[in-house]
Amino acid sequence: MGNYSEMIDILLEDAHNLMDQDYFEEAILKLQKVLRLETKPKKRAAILKELGYCYLRLGWYEQAVKGYKRLLEVYPHDADMRFFLASAYASLKWTDEAITELKIILRSDPTDVLARHDLGLCYRDKGWLRESLEEMRKANEYAAIFGNAEEKEIIKSSLGHIEEEIQDGDEDGAKETFLLLILLATVMKRSKVKIRKPPKAAGNFQYPRNPLRKNLDRTRADSLSGVDKASQKDVDIAHSHELYCKEGHP
Repeated sequence: MGNYSEMIDILLEDAHNLMDQDYFEEAILKLQKVLRLETKPKKRAAILKELGYCYLRLGWYEQAVKGYKRLLEVYPHDADMRFFLASAYASLKWTDEAITELKIILRSDPTDVLARHDLGLCYRDKGWLRESLEEMRKANEYAAIFGNAEEKEIIKSSLGHIEEEIQDGDEDGAKETFLLLILLATVMKRSKVKIRKPPKAAGNFQYPRNPLRKNLDRTRADSLSGVDKASQKDVDIAHSHELYCKEGHP
């Protein structure tokens, strides 16, 4: 069993390195190997959570939904699993289902600023602009107290998009940014909850960055740079997200 434990640690570290560089298909193979070795239920659940996140980042949303729904049957109070499930629903444009999951999270923790942010986005996707604006303003207020710098930034950007849309009547831009903003919130959530152990293997090999990462990083910078660059930004967002999904889809 000692050898298995060491092998599990090595595989997990390798999987995390791959995930950090956006090589999610390769990370899935590592995580699946870990699942064949790991027998403890809670550790398996943590691995399955990471596996579901890989599905999300690859655009395999229905697989993510199936995985997180099964996990929540066993761990119904895990807010992070529920957030990722809501992200998968929102990415599939199953907006009503996403809203239901996000409201469950907020009933337990009203200070979850990313859940509140995504709820505001889902209201926008339903065309409920007043409710969307109200929810995003709440998210902004909570983020000022409980959020980190990145959360404050994305919420401020989303609030600006919604306020601009209401002022100018420009619905197309907000529709194009919806999936990207859901994606960015998902990445931020995972960065707060990801499991991490110090490597036990000899050396500290790091995989080179996935070239696709540059498209996503550039688009993220454009998205958060302010609403005065909306026109060019929307073109970049649509193009980058299209590349992202095509690269990751099976």
